[in-house]
Amino acid sequence: MKKLLIIEDDEPLCWLLERILNGKYESIIMQNGLDALSWLSANPLPDLIISDLNMPSLDGIELLENVQTSGILRNIPVIILSGSEDPEKRKKCLDLGASSYLIKPFEPQLLLKEIEDTFKRVEKPLAINR
Repeated sequence: MKKLLIIEDDEPLCWLLERILNGKYESIIMQNGLDALSWLSANPLPDLIISDLNMPSLDGIELLENVQTSGILRNIPVIILSGSEDPEKRKKCLDLGASSYLIKPFEPQLLLKEIEDTFKRVEKPLAINR
C-alpha cells in the first residue's frame, strides 16, 4: 500500500482526508510543515505528499522549497491543497515542483483521481507532468 504524508492544520479536513483515503492508501498526518520535515528526516519516505498551502511554522511554499533543495526528498511528488485561487500562488507552487494544485473545497473523487494520475506520471517519467 502506498504511503501518503498529509500536512494539514485544519482538524476537520484531516478527519475527512483520512476517511477519503482509508483503505486505499496508508496516511500519516502532520499539523504543519516543520513537523513534516522533521518526520521526513527520521522515517521511511512517503510515496506522495499532500500539503496545505497556509500553515503555521512552515507553509506549503516553504515546504516545496525545502523538498526541491533536498536530494532525498526531491523525487517525492507533492499535491498542494489551498483555499486560495490566486493564480500567482498556483504558478509559484507548480514552478517549485508541485505536481498539482487543488482548490478547497474539493470533490473527494477529484482528489483520488489526482493522486492516481500523479502516481501514473511518476511511474512514466517521460509523460508530460502538467
